[in-house]
Amino acid sequence: MKTGDFVETTAMRRAALRACRTLGLALAISAGLATMQPAYAAGTDVRIALSGGIDQLDPARTANGPDLAIISQIYDTLLVLDPKTGKLLPHLATSYSLKEPTLWEFKLRNDVRFQDGKPLTADDVKYSIDRILNPATNSLHAPQLASVAEVISVDPATVQIRTKAPDPLLPRRMQPIGGSGRVFIVPKHYFESHSQQEVNDKPLGSGPYKLAEWRKGTSLTLERNPGYWGQKPDATSGRFTFIPENGTRVNALLQGEVDIIQRVPIADVDRIEKAQNTKVITSMDGLVHTLLLDSRKPPFNDIKVRKAFAESLDINNIVTHLLGKYGRVLAVPMAPTVVQYDKSIKPYQTDRKAAKAVLGGKPIELKTYTSDGRYVNDRDIYQAINAQLNSTGFKIQPQVMEWGRLISLMQTRSGGPFYIIGWDFGEGDASKINSILNSGSPLSVTNDPEFDRLAAQAGSQMDDAKRTEAWKAAQKLVNDRYYVAAVWQAASIYGFSKRLQWDARFGDNFDLATVKVAAQ
Repeated sequence: MKTGDFVETTAMRRAALRACRTLGLALAISAGLATMQPAYAAGTDVRIALSGGIDQLDPARTANGPDLAIISQIYDTLLVLDPKTGKLLPHLATSYSLKEPTLWEFKLRNDVRFQDGKPLTADDVKYSIDRILNPATNSLHAPQLASVAEVISVDPATVQIRTKAPDPLLPRRMQPIGGSGRVFIVPKHYFESHSQQEVNDKPLGSGPYKLAEWRKGTSLTLERNPGYWGQKPDATSGRFTFIPENGTRVNALLQGEVDIIQRVPIADVDRIEKAQNTKVITSMDGLVHTLLLDSRKPPFNDIKVRKAFAESLDINNIVTHLLGKYGRVLAVPMAPTVVQYDKSIKPYQTDRKAAKAVLGGKPIELKTYTSDGRYVNDRDIYQAINAQLNSTGFKIQPQVMEWGRLISLMQTRSGGPFYIIGWDFGEGDASKINSILNSGSPLSVTNDPEFDRLAAQAGSQMDDAKRTEAWKAAQKLVNDRYYVAAVWQAASIYGFSKRLQWDARFGDNFDLATVKVAAQ
């Protein structure tokens, strides 16, 4: 056995032992919660435990998964995705069409009202897009809407979007799946008459639910919108709580304190399945986890150091031991379901001897931030990665940080020299990697004009084959330049009460409005 293998295996064993101790503590904590918390209403009230905190409810200012789980219930989009075919379907828009190579037109429903009773019109659509593109908003979605030249409110039921060059992906920005780059329609009159803090704390949309209460850092409650224009959801209310500790979250489900949990630890899948009143729902179309290296700053502005970092890792060993059948190693930072995915590119090979030679016996000290509970087995994966890095000369000083704070650092390009962040590729297109690598993105870890050129070329290409060719060239560039040290995809694993029915249609995207409640 090699030294690096021994170190990582020992780290995994220690992680497993710690998980057992944590489980015992979680049982005690959960038992205490059961005696302290009041009984919840049964029937159509649904209680959800998230693994990450809710930070922002302004649709233009966040792409954080827990935030979007709430935002997508309060706000609507022009289009939605068919879960079976992946095709775009009407929603707020009754139809859309390409009038000219650079002009898209959307026709709107005439029966949609915001939750204050005001009608939704083309002016609201125009305002929603213009606000994202306004530099003062500093929107994470702006880079994927960079092709927009002008939004035109033709009449109350018609909006046109003129692009700088042909943009075949523009309609896909008008649906809710995929995280960054989405356009949720907000009420112009409300946002213009209220402060930034007010629209964040008291959101007002046209969706199936409205905000009833938000106790920041603790819980958030949605209640059904009685004036919703579409099909009424089963659940009359949804109470979201934030439980980052895995054992506590699992036991809250098993003891009936919550009805749904996300991020079920793999070690607890069988326990939930065997319990009388709970079940597990999984989807392999989960988040694509990327180990990003900030190539704009030392030490990772040196490609030799980036290469040595990647060669220090045996990510296949880590995924096999810590995720098993619920994980798979990838070579490029996108899901295999993406149309332009280049399967000819292979994951990096481990070469610790070469990595040590590059460092030349001079350790590189790195202070990093680690999430705990946001992703499947994230803390254990961080520990195994850090153990492998230490074996070749990268001396890691990790610090656990609450996810809401950590994602805020990432969004200001200050998340550390390297970190893990997961990406939703539910929209099925390669353009999502702009969020990671395009120099114009607030989340980008690179400043590479060649990547930006290839991404722009792909983004304006209407021919599917040529567009795929450009994105494959971009993937090769990213792989050759070691901007992303490792990539893996973990299944989305949910724990559910058996009184509820739900289908994980879009992997990591939880949609309260599609939860079905069994008759009592």
